[in-house]
Amino acid sequence: MKDYFVKRAQPFSIYFIFSIFFIYAFFRSVAIADRLSSSYRFKDPYLWAQQFDSPSRDRWQKPTAVIQSLHLKPGQKVVDIGAGTGYFAVKLAHAVGPTGEVLALDRESTMVSYLRKRAKKEGLKNLKARLVHANDPKLKRQSADLIFLCNSYHHIHDPEYLKKLALALKKNGRICVIDIKPGSPRLFPATAQFKRHLKISAQSVKEDFEKAGFSLDKEFFFLPYQYFLEFKPLSAFPAKS
Repeated sequence: MKDYFVKRAQPFSIYFIFSIFFIYAFFRSVAIADRLSSSYRFKDPYLWAQQFDSPSRDRWQKPTAVIQSLHLKPGQKVVDIGAGTGYFAVKLAHAVGPTGEVLALDRESTMVSYLRKRAKKEGLKNLKARLVHANDPKLKRQSADLIFLCNSYHHIHDPEYLKKLALALKKNGRICVIDIKPGSPRLFPATAQFKRHLKISAQSVKEDFEKAGFSLDKEFFFLPYQYFLEFKPLSAFPAKS
């Protein structure tokens, strides 16, 4: 009887040790991910405005060509995710006119406050800035004609997030992604403060959208350091997940 208990105790001890190890490894990986995410923040809008809204950016960002490629119409509703200091949000607001609306989303409260002040200063009543969680845009169903992401999808990189965006699109709605090509130089010198320079390939973005139920509708090649992709959902009104 004594030998029986000894033999049974050994496997139990091994299983217990392995369980403790895997639990520790899991929570450690979560902590590391949270630390990396929290370290890549844009909390000083006045610092970033000097670079995000610098006139020199126009040379490589080509905002006029980008806006023309979007073929926006007066009265349409655009959502700008990761709007920051409003480099594109302001231009989009002018493009859709006073009867349209631009909803500028950002996870940084300081950026949202800055953009609200900027919209008021520039008389853009159709530009609304809103604070959102990094994992949820909290958009109404079938509310957007265009969802626009410039230099922000590499912070998201998640097909499940894209499924939430699909629910927010109106009939014939689309999502446009502009992001930095791997191998490109630092476009904003202040990002040197971050240990990791986040980039994602165009192919990875296409794969994420395919997994989320989208198809690539257009691809533009006039930006020197970025890719420019336009997607549409495969079904007009995606089922709620």
